[in-house]
This record gives sequence, C-alpha cells and structure tokens, in this order.
Amino acid sequence: MAFGGDNAESYYDEGLTASMRGDLARAVQCLEQAIHLDRSFVPAFHLLAKCYMRMGHGERAARILDSVVRERPDQTAARLNLAAALLAMGDIERAEHHFTQIATADPANGRALLGLSRVRMQQGNWRGAVNMAQAAERCAGPGIAVLLTLGRAAKPAGDLELATKALEEADALLEKSVELNPDQPEGYYLRGEVNFLMDKLGTALEHFRRAENRAERGKTYTAFGETFFYVDVLAKQGLCLQRLGRNGPAKEIGIRIAEIDPGHKIGQALRDL
Repeated sequence: MAFGGDNAESYYDEGLTASMRGDLARAVQCLEQAIHLDRSFVPAFHLLAKCYMRMGHGERAARILDSVVRERPDQTAARLNLAAALLAMGDIERAEHHFTQIATADPANGRALLGLSRVRMQQGNWRGAVNMAQAAERCAGPGIAVLLTLGRAAKPAGDLELATKALEEADALLEKSVELNPDQPEGYYLRGEVNFLMDKLGTALEHFRRAENRAERGKTYTAFGETFFYVDVLAKQGLCLQRLGRNGPAKEIGIRIAEIDPGHKIGQALRDL
C-alpha cells in the first residue's frame, strides 16, 4: 500500500517521488497501481510513459503516450514526449508530424523546434537542423540540449566555427552542472560527448572514465534530452581509444561490452579490432 493510502493519488505521488530519485522500477510499480485504481488518471499514464522512456522502453512509452494524446489532444507535454519517443524508435515521419503540429500551434515552443532539429539530423538535412536549432535557441535560450544539438548539426553542415562555439558553450554549462552534482555520471558523460565532437579525444576519454566510475550497470541515465547506459559509457571510451590509435585497449573495452550486452553494435566493432 502507498504511504498515503490505497488510492490512485497516493500511488501517483509515491511513483513521482520514486521517479525523481531514479528508482524507476518502483515508480512503474506505483504508477501501474494508480492506473489500475483509476483508468481516467491521465497524469499517471503520462508519468508512466516518461519512466518507460528513461528505461529505454520507447515502444511501450509511445503506446501509452499515443493513448494519452488521443484522449487529450490538447496535452502538449504528452505530445512532445510522444514525438521524442517516436524519434528515439526511429519513426521519423510520425515524430516529425507531432513536432510540426506543436510548432504550428505554438511557433515559440523551443522543445518542438529542437525536436524538429533532431528530425532534420536523422534525415541528413544538416543545414535544416542548424536552422531549427537556432530557432530553438532564440525561443528557449542557449541551454545545454540546444547547444549540443546545434554543435552536432553545424559541423557536418560545414560551419565549424558555429559548431565549436556551440560546443564550447555547452561544455561550460556542463562544467557548472558537474560542480553541482559531482557524484552523478550524467555531466561527465555529456562533457565527454562534447569533447569527443570537438576531437579533444584525451579530454573526452577522461570524462568518460569519470562517468564510468559513477555509473551503475542496469541503470538508465537521462539528462538534457540524452539517454545512455553503462555500456554506452564504455563504448565511448573504446571509440576514443580507437581514434587515438590504441586498438589493444579499445578491443579490451569491446570484450567487456560483449560480456554485458552481446548485441551492442559499437561493442561488437571494438571487440573485432
């Protein structure tokens, strides 16, 4: 029984608390019980889907969010999360449809514009991705998610100066985030990602190693629109080592990944070096 009693609201509150502290398994258990007690409790469906997204269960999250959006088409937050889940699943066309619908109704919605930037990246439309990311920046400000997306898009679009500027600004913000949360892996992982994109491979490797020291196997990490797992931290270390010409240690990383997740594509490539 939930702390506040055997009712949907109490289970929802307990699920919300569990999700905030990262105990997603407990959050799912509580939210499913809340829904069992009250099938009309839309916030419970929405939060349950967000938990599934953080756990890497995009298809399950998308099914739940699709039902929420059908029931409550005015729920912009649910539609944004549905679009994000579809994008993560590779359903680019449907993701673009929902992001576009939001941006048409609210042209200043930074999350929708950022989502469209990521859609353009998946489509290989790098200049379109840059334009959308810049629009998101104008509407929502230069946050970490916007700057990281802009940096990723600008480099293949041929604007190295813009890419460097965006990534350096993202790194500065992430440095502050790490100072506030020094025991969490997210900031270190994203600083590694930023430095990897800037070809600062030695620095990136150190950040990825710090992330590994703070990450737990089996746990999903989500921050600033990025989701990663313990094996992804290892994979990025392996890629750094490979690009630094250190194939032996990179191969060892690949073997470690294969022991945890035999189907991990980067892990397989590293193992076969």
